[in-house]
Amino acid sequence: MADKFLSFSRTGTGTVYTVPTANEGATPPVPPTTALVKSIRISNQTGGAVTTIVSMMDYSNSSLEIPLTQGSFADATESEVLPYAPIVLEQQDAIKLTGAGITILVSLLEIT
Repeated sequence: MADKFLSFSRTGTGTVYTVPTANEGATPPVPPTTALVKSIRISNQTGGAVTTIVSMMDYSNSSLEIPLTQGSFADATESEVLPYAPIVLEQQDAIKLTGAGITILVSLLEIT
């Protein structure tokens, strides 16, 4: 078992992070993984307000999309999406960003 602290970032709409899918037969093997998301920070430096959605995709529930934050995000601002508690992701769950020009940083612990 190995635990890894990781950070992922991107600017604009798309999937930021997906928990790896276990595949013990692969070379090298991919062990079952759980991710503990500690922080999700978003920043808007686009010059105007941007409608933004940060969501979690729950693969085990028919890819249910659960919004973590949504709304108009003003220019020259940043925000912590998870101010009080981390979230747990299972294999194939993902963090997704919708918002042109918005920058996101996801910090997490992968437990295998």
